[in-house]
Amino acid sequence: MSTVNEQPTALSEFETLLRSMTLDQLPDLLTIRELSIWARIPVNTLYEWRAKGVGPTPMKMGKHLRYSKERVRAWQRDLESRVA
Repeated sequence: MSTVNEQPTALSEFETLLRSMTLDQLPDLLTIRELSIWARIPVNTLYEWRAKGVGPTPMKMGKHLRYSKERVRAWQRDLESRVA
């Protein structure tokens, strides 16, 4: 039986593939899980950021959230400009 604090032991092939991709190689629309895996940001954090109006801006497609690659790119540029 697994416990709440137990960490996964290995990444799935899907997660490994996503983490190895550059932003340009990603699909044009990402699910919240895909963005979470690629950016290494917990899904719950992305939901919190959405509620606070920070982070990349998702779009609603029916009842689903999708992140466009262009909005993620714009968010990255904004973060980079704050550091520079």
